[in-house]
Amino acid sequence: MIKDRAWSMIVVAVILVAIALYIGSQRHLLVSIKNINLSALSCLVVIRVIFLVLNGILLRELTLKYRIPLMPKEWFGLSVVTTMGNFITPFSGGLIARATYLKHRHALSYAKFASLLAANYLVYFWIVGVVGVITLMVLMDRPGYYWQITLFFALVILVISILVMLPSTKLSWNNRLAAIINDSLEGWSLIKSDKVLLGKLMLYTLVNIFLHGFSFWIAFFALKGESIYFGPVFLVSLLSVFSTLGNITPGNLGIQEAVVSICSGMLGIGAGIGLLVSLLIRAASLIPAFTLGPIFSFLLTRELTTHRSDDK
Repeated sequence: MIKDRAWSMIVVAVILVAIALYIGSQRHLLVSIKNINLSALSCLVVIRVIFLVLNGILLRELTLKYRIPLMPKEWFGLSVVTTMGNFITPFSGGLIARATYLKHRHALSYAKFASLLAANYLVYFWIVGVVGVITLMVLMDRPGYYWQITLFFALVILVISILVMLPSTKLSWNNRLAAIINDSLEGWSLIKSDKVLLGKLMLYTLVNIFLHGFSFWIAFFALKGESIYFGPVFLVSLLSVFSTLGNITPGNLGIQEAVVSICSGMLGIGAGIGLLVSLLIRAASLIPAFTLGPIFSFLLTRELTTHRSDDK
């Protein structure tokens, strides 16, 4: 455990140094940083808090499927603590804390938690794919010019659609990928039978996606100091979602920045500005996570301790 933390700290330090050296070598990026104002940062922080609320509501709706009614301090607190934990540990370690709490406080097994989480991701990425194709068709002047991105979104839609249409069966392969697919299919079988729940998940996901895009637009506007077309910015925000699939560093540091930079460069916005946008949104996310995180960590720990004492 100590060695893992040490390696995580070394990786984070190396990535931060590399980012700092790159920004320091680009004078125009230093000028862009000076354009950031308090109102833009405040707006981004508010949006990130709304994200936390939406993620908490999603968790509440999913756990209700197993007749687990979470209190507001639980569904919102777990959303905050999970986010804080993901920033501290690699491989989305905050989810482990969430799963542990739900198991010991509400007897939700790890398998059931994993199946619901995987099904939620299926819905999320499928909607991102659909919104991505629509964005390319409606908001971009030359959609055919970005055929690679169109193909990528189409493949996401196709693969997930095939997975969810599979009959209720399990893959017999004995590996991690098969386990993830089996969990996803199990959770999907549970959710697809509940049209109301499925509708809520899709609605909350759509709101989440557009808030994510709006936060990117604000960040780009703040850094460039001028109005910027929403279409390419929204596409960058959609593509950045897939960086979570390679979440091997604390807070996805470096991977998210690389994806946003590359996509921003591909869409003609500028790779350097894309890097700054990712860092600005990260900073806005850190503020509520580490302001509210310790508070809800204490409250949920006390809730869990009290529950265990009552059971004795």
